[in-house]
Amino acid sequence: MMKLIESSPHLLDEEMTILNSDSFFNRISKDKDNFTQEEIVAEIEDGKSMGAERFLIQDDGEYVGVLEYLMKNPNDGYTWLGLLQIRKDAQSSGYGRKVLELFYDIMQQREVGRFRLGVIAENEPGHRFWKRQGLLPIKSVVNQDNKTIIVYEKELS
Repeated sequence: MMKLIESSPHLLDEEMTILNSDSFFNRISKDKDNFTQEEIVAEIEDGKSMGAERFLIQDDGEYVGVLEYLMKNPNDGYTWLGLLQIRKDAQSSGYGRKVLELFYDIMQQREVGRFRLGVIAENEPGHRFWKRQGLLPIKSVVNQDNKTIIVYEKELS
């Protein structure tokens, strides 16, 4: 059974393993293959300072991914799915879709009608995944790391 476990310092090694399992994503997002613990902690703290909620995704006792979302982005007022990363060796196994169902349930409980997320322009696998999930590209922006981001949006019913 899949569940979300709130991110915490004692799970940092698990989170680091997941985040460092996909060097392609790390290269296109931050121009490096691996993150240090300090970089991951800084990212978590940065998200917390904006109100983000961050979880490790656990399935049958095994940690398979990380999910982070922001109920109200201070920049535009929208709910944002900030990170959904599945451990590289567990990708293409349906985890992303299953986690999205959990995310949709949470959003429905919180009466969120739509959400946004950003995908780095060079992340073709990411674009394919999100389009298959029914998200629509609405604009492109440049982020703080000078990366072109395609912003997607999904209406929830």
